[in-house]
Amino acid sequence: MRPLILTALLLTAATSLSAQLRPKISLSAGGNASNTHWFNQYQFLGQTMPSNEANLAIAGFQAGLSFELPVSSTFGVLVAPTFSRRGFRGNEDLYGVNSSVRLDYFDLPALIRFYPVNNFYVEAGAAVSFMLKAESVVDGEPIGNEDVMGRLYNDTDLSAVLGLGYAFNDRLSVNVRLFHGLLTTLDTEFADPNGEPLSPEDQPKLLNQSLQLSVQYAILNP
Repeated sequence: MRPLILTALLLTAATSLSAQLRPKISLSAGGNASNTHWFNQYQFLGQTMPSNEANLAIAGFQAGLSFELPVSSTFGVLVAPTFSRRGFRGNEDLYGVNSSVRLDYFDLPALIRFYPVNNFYVEAGAAVSFMLKAESVVDGEPIGNEDVMGRLYNDTDLSAVLGLGYAFNDRLSVNVRLFHGLLTTLDTEFADPNGEPLSPEDQPKLLNQSLQLSVQYAILNP
């Protein structure tokens, strides 16, 4: 419900501002390579826990809209409600099985876009993501209870975003964005080797990481 409400608010805001700012509205779709990264690891019996070697990148996709509001001839503000499928796969050499986790999100990036030269731009900002679905997959088949999987992961994520792009013409452009999670994805608490809960600042954090490549086509470009 929250993603639908936020999308409606964004569309309303874009409509109300269109008479003055005349936003550029584009369709966007593409693929991504995503993974997770452990932060705040600790040593146990000579091994690093949890291990970043256990998870590998997985291919996914994203699709959505973007609303770019011009501030000047070289700056713009962008919001881009997007559905994205991300996740990670298990290291088969460690686990012995072909397993992965799919994480579906509704993303709301808010970015500042800068045009240093014609047709080329860089952008930076943040994205709030709302989890729609968490799914465990083994040998290509979903397994387990989706409700249980959903309780293992936090409903909301926050990421720093950095990107760049190139516009071929007034309608068609290509874009690359790097998302790096700032909040832990996994909703659980860890204990030290003695069984004592770790302090909040020492808790290992499972952070989302995603590299996205998309093609954008402007359906409104004043």
